Amino acid sequence: MFLWKNAVVLFVLLGVVTLPASMLVRARWEKAYLVRLFFCGIVAVCLALSALPMIATQIGYLLLLTACFDRRLPMAATYLFFLLWTPAAGSLLAVSGAYIAPITPFLTFSGALLLGYLLHPESHQRRKPVASDLAVLGFTLVYCVCMSLRDTPTGIARTVVTFLIPYVLSYQILSRVKIGSPEVVLRLFVFAAAAAGLLCLFETIRHWPLYAGVMGVKNDIWTVDAPRIWLERGGIARAYGPFAHPLTGGAMLGLAAVAAWGLSRIRGVSGPLTVLGGLILLGLAATLSRSGMVAVAVGLMVFQFLRGRYWLAVLVPLAGLVIVLGLPILGGEDARFNAAYRIGLLSGVPRALGGHLWFGYREAVAQGLLDSFIQGQGIVDLVNAYLALLVEGGLVTVIAFLLFILSAFPHYRAIKRLQPDREQLILAQVLISIHSATAVSLALLSSWVAPMQLSFIMVALLVALRTQLEAAGATARTRPPLVAAVPDEPGERLPVLR
Repeated sequence: MFLWKNAVVLFVLLGVVTLPASMLVRARWEKAYLVRLFFCGIVAVCLALSALPMIATQIGYLLLLTACFDRRLPMAATYLFFLLWTPAAGSLLAVSGAYIAPITPFLTFSGALLLGYLLHPESHQRRKPVASDLAVLGFTLVYCVCMSLRDTPTGIARTVVTFLIPYVLSYQILSRVKIGSPEVVLRLFVFAAAAAGLLCLFETIRHWPLYAGVMGVKNDIWTVDAPRIWLERGGIARAYGPFAHPLTGGAMLGLAAVAAWGLSRIRGVSGPLTVLGGLILLGLAATLSRSGMVAVAVGLMVFQFLRGRYWLAVLVPLAGLVIVLGLPILGGEDARFNAAYRIGLLSGVPRALGGHLWFGYREAVAQGLLDSFIQGQGIVDLVNAYLALLVEGGLVTVIAFLLFILSAFPHYRAIKRLQPDREQLILAQVLISIHSATAVSLALLSSWVAPMQLSFIMVALLVALRTQLEAAGATARTRPPLVAAVPDEPGERLPVLR
């Protein structure tokens, strides 16, 4: 069985976005690479919509991503394209309980990164340990240990494979490969986000969730198939796109909008780039998610602040506040109820955990400790990643995650001291802006896996960029200086440069 109508629509949507993306490419080999990326993206879609077993689908993802790595392009650029376009960014189409370990797209993508790292030694760069290494390892270890308390050996193994291995592996590899062209990294990021945004826009207009029904096609009860039940706000269907939840999609597209703005500072404003940025914003609007608007406002505010545009840094969040409060579909009674519910969570969840506050109690929902927060949908929706971490891993996990967030900011200061060129500086500003926006938007998300993955990637790229600049500076210092030599024979001669 194969959802061929869905596949045809996705083929057309990706093709529509590929056209303006190709107009931003100058070299002929880059155009050929864009064609390869287009067809691999379509094959990934067909794998998701076919009756191919889920484990085979994930292996296909791994092979496709590995095949798209190219020695002339940063590995991070290809990785970001697949992370946003394939139905994987929010753990959609994941095997959530097969045997001992779940096979998720993030796990297979990290495996593809390892294969790409081994196949392309020319992209390697040596680096010294940094504080973020300890912060990443500390957070993942603390979270896995707290999640494994009172769990079975099988459950512990699943937690390690789901979180520890892919998070640490992806961070370590992306932080150890070169960033040849910052503009290419942002361009492929924006390309994938525009394709995802167009998909969200189409789903809302046509009211056709293109990834719904995959569970029945694959005949796999463990497959996460969230869009089969659509959420609505104000009578309008909220788009999912390739994401597991509209909140996740809104946040990811909001973060991508910050990258699009940074790309416009490098390339200048052009028609194709305006089209791609517009598709991202339209897709964000189709999710009807406040978290995405918050991500855009915070990200652009930090970006403008880093560039010394202080008035714009203040005006951006004010404009976002006016939009959120001014649109009836995002304000009114729904907004008041939402705000009251979230404020109640902040004080009520820690009180409900009681003595389990420090190390968490993941059984709290199943045992009814949080029944007072059941919504109209009949579920306990924490809509706050920090509260979710508090319930699952306790206060120690939240503290470890905050230390990881803070560990990124010294890298930007170090990069600025190393005197990067214009593109490298803008890339560093975009990375730290997205990281900051993620830290804020996580307080508004219930499905937090994809944005947290993106935050790990941003920190890894900051470390990689810092390492590259330090290596370039060391090479410049060891290069022999140009000096004038004293002539050996008497007489008046011009000095010889050696």
